[in-house]
Amino acid sequence: MRAYRWIAAASVALVGAQGGASAQELNKPPRGFTALFNGKDLTNWKGLIDIKRRATLSPEQLVEAQKAADEKMRAHWSVENGMLIYDGKGDSLQSFKDYGDFEFYVDWKILPAGDSGIYLRGNPQVQIWDNPIGSGGLFNNQKGPSKPLVVADKPVGEWNTFYIKMVGDVVTVKLNDKVVVDNVPLENYWFRGQPLPSRGPLELQHHGNRLEFRNIYVRELPSVVGQAEPPVKLVSLTLSKAPLSQVISLLATSGEVDIILRDPTGKALDRLMEFISIRDKPLATAIEVVCRAAGLTVSRDKDGVYVLKPQDLR
Repeated sequence: MRAYRWIAAASVALVGAQGGASAQELNKPPRGFTALFNGKDLTNWKGLIDIKRRATLSPEQLVEAQKAADEKMRAHWSVENGMLIYDGKGDSLQSFKDYGDFEFYVDWKILPAGDSGIYLRGNPQVQIWDNPIGSGGLFNNQKGPSKPLVVADKPVGEWNTFYIKMVGDVVTVKLNDKVVVDNVPLENYWFRGQPLPSRGPLELQHHGNRLEFRNIYVRELPSVVGQAEPPVKLVSLTLSKAPLSQVISLLATSGEVDIILRDPTGKALDRLMEFISIRDKPLATAIEVVCRAAGLTVSRDKDGVYVLKPQDLR
């Protein structure tokens, strides 16, 4: 059975990670966390389309752009001995899901003159580099603090561990168990002066250097107390030759809500949609329409999970 979850408007926070793990412990998340990297392949990741560009693309354009980005990703990101490796020649790596408030762990290693970072909700960045200033600062902040409180990096070529917590726009960062950023708002890089998006992808940034990552874990946190729920939106979508999973993902983005799907057959979400056109429909109606077009029935359980099954198994 496979379970899929898509999110497109909310908030996240982060806790701590486990540096120096032995080989048998690699990529095994602590209780309450989900592994974003399974140590075997690029599941949970996709090629880079930055959030500023993503906002300008139609659903059809986004599908085509994502195909090209994924092809480029696979040429330059790979897995070796339980580690996520970047060869320094492509683009940054982006999480398949968007996140709001969360806690996040990641182990990272760079070479001399290495330069990288972690984008939060698609915005730069928690800095990683070979620099006397030290890693962990919110490098792109212009008004608020941008440098780390202390230098906590291990020597270049050794593994380091970030623990990042983000609630609302406020970020805390620990590097190798030392606090380097203490409750500092992350500024909106793409749209200066505007609030951060309530949700967005996590990204492993590159600057043309070989990079290594492992033990990448995330735990989503409840939205900030008192934060208004996003309004229910009508959704529109026209697509052809796309798998049902891609259609549902785009509906989630368009409706700015969570969609949690369970596929007991393990195959329903791979069904190819020859053509689907939806205009100004409530999200629940749109989900029912696309599932019916794929020969599926859909029901929602008490936890809000949409459960798919073939119509002949009703």
